[in-house]
Amino acid sequence: MWEAQKAEVLEVARKMEEKGLVLGTSGNVSQRCKEREGRELVAITPSGRHYDTMKVEDIVLVDMEGNRVEGELAPSVETMLHIGIYRARKKVGAVVHTHAVYGSAIAVAGKEIPPLLDDQITYLGGEVKVAAYALPGSPELARNAVAALGPRNAVVLANHGTLAVGRNLREALNNCELLEKTAKVYILAMVLGSVTAVPPDMAELEKVFFAGLFGDG
Repeated sequence: MWEAQKAEVLEVARKMEEKGLVLGTSGNVSQRCKEREGRELVAITPSGRHYDTMKVEDIVLVDMEGNRVEGELAPSVETMLHIGIYRARKKVGAVVHTHAVYGSAIAVAGKEIPPLLDDQITYLGGEVKVAAYALPGSPELARNAVAALGPRNAVVLANHGTLAVGRNLREALNNCELLEKTAKVYILAMVLGSVTAVPPDMAELEKVFFAGLFGDG
């Protein structure tokens, strides 16, 4: 029933790997699905599978409690992280979690990325916060990520990796790439010895634009 949605999740998962945002079986991808009766489901990559050998039927469908509805494989260990975001953010249609290099460097440094670039503010929502550390797959990680993400479209997971959301899968993947670019720019600017944020009044104007496009409220 959900073959098209599963195929889209697989396509983005493969692109995530091709773009160098993950290695091996790391990272995960999901999108929100809704039945005609209104029940919401999540199509998500399975746990511990390489993306180049993954098939459409390997994508797992779970309900909003994390119970498997369709598929033979175990869903991603981070399933409840994805579900936590869907519960908190009604306009989010897709979640992509990566272990990208520069974003992971920020995750180790524990440094929030200030609003440095116009596209960072208008598409990611401004500063990128670092969620407090918790074990992968734990309820604590889900809670910490949701809190640090807030109304924005990207977050860094301390000592773990990065995560971005979007209204659809393409947007979520684009936001992952934008987050990685922003993290790289921030690190390079710090190496050069000077980091200059967008002026606060201009940043606030751009956040208004972001809220008009992506705001859940």
